[in-house]
Amino acid sequence: MQSSNQAKAPIKQRTGIVGIEKEIKDKQKATDASISQAFQDLSKLMTMAKDMVGLSKSISTKIREKQGEISEDDTIRFKSYLLSLGIDDPVTRDSFKSDNQYYRGLAKQLSEVMEQPICEVGGMMTLTDVYCRFNRARGLELVSPEDLLQACQVLDLLNLPLRLRKFESGVLVLQLENHNDETVVRATAEILRHKNGMTPTELSQELGIPVSLAVERLTTTEKYGFAARDDSLYGLRFYYNLFVHEDACIELYKGVKS
Repeated sequence: MQSSNQAKAPIKQRTGIVGIEKEIKDKQKATDASISQAFQDLSKLMTMAKDMVGLSKSISTKIREKQGEISEDDTIRFKSYLLSLGIDDPVTRDSFKSDNQYYRGLAKQLSEVMEQPICEVGGMMTLTDVYCRFNRARGLELVSPEDLLQACQVLDLLNLPLRLRKFESGVLVLQLENHNDETVVRATAEILRHKNGMTPTELSQELGIPVSLAVERLTTTEKYGFAARDDSLYGLRFYYNLFVHEDACIELYKGVKS
């Protein structure tokens, strides 16, 4: 038998609706405390981010002016670090006297930042993806969709390696200057030749591109005679065009180009 003096373990009791209501209130208090802590952490993060941007600008200025004890090797190394972080002096409107100058400066920076990523995804990227990646690289100095579009429209005038293109469907993309339909058609046709037909979704997965761009690649390939479509109850599918000899396709492509 247990001694009456021996301490008994406390029993947690919950009875009826009152107990349920108390348990709900306890959970709400815990949730409110978690949310409050999360917002405090977010405020600290925002403050640190501003400090980091200010620090990066200070370092970048010293690098350009080569002040202090920064050697040539240090200059190159620090510069590469800043570029990889995507916080290297983003172009802002207040740095220019006119909108025209601002758009030209923004276009140059856009070309510098996006040329390599666009090259890595096959030479073409939708403008929505460009907008997201460019703003991510700019840190807190975000650019508006309107300003980005204006900058894209002067890329050609500045002879930069990127070009704005609008497909017949209305899809806007940035593509490399040397990225032409012939390259796209031949690459897509080669994929179709070795596959038993492909849907736009399958091609997008094969190439790692958005479905909208996969559709444009397939319809362009069809336009030049290298692909034939099968639009059935099972969906839209494209096949390598076996009805037209490849030599005839090349002549057709040259005729459309001229």
